[in-house]
Amino acid sequence: MPDWAHRVAVDKRRHMPRAGDLLLASPGMHDSIFDRTVILLLDHGVEGSMGLVLNRPSPLTVSATLPQFAERAEPDLLYVGGPVEEGTALVLAEPVDPVEPALHHLHNGVGLVDLGDDVPALQRIRVFSGYSGWGPRQLEGELRQGAWITAPCAEGDVWTLDSENLWARALRRQGGLTSFLADYPDQPWLN
Repeated sequence: MPDWAHRVAVDKRRHMPRAGDLLLASPGMHDSIFDRTVILLLDHGVEGSMGLVLNRPSPLTVSATLPQFAERAEPDLLYVGGPVEEGTALVLAEPVDPVEPALHHLHNGVGLVDLGDDVPALQRIRVFSGYSGWGPRQLEGELRQGAWITAPCAEGDVWTLDSENLWARALRRQGGLTSFLADYPDQPWLN
């Protein structure tokens, strides 16, 4: 990663993340499983952090894996939420009642459905396999190293159907030098 890109990423760490924020992978993570990922942070505290990758649809469908949720899934795709507990289904939902107490990690009108309980009335859902997780203070260390850029979650980020361009759109919204990272080449060593 060029020095200016690292300075931008490190400079953005001053905005410490909160649940409901986005974590945008810095261009320096191009060779990892988090390359150009956008993570919705669902929980962040002293015991660690967890979130869901919003822009990694898989070829699997919700109708084939969790048919009871297929009608509300937008789109009918299973998303890869992260490398932790792959194969475990997590359902991110927008409830009909915005203060629905049955959802976990409820922020900005979305939260996780507990599949073991009675499922509340839902407007729409997105189903994820696995999640992204960090141990105590691990995320803060990665932020200091410039691995992530924190950003507010904008309306439409969670439910976008254009997940391929979500990373670049979220970076552009940040303005300043950070917006230039949106055009960072896929293979900078070829330029």
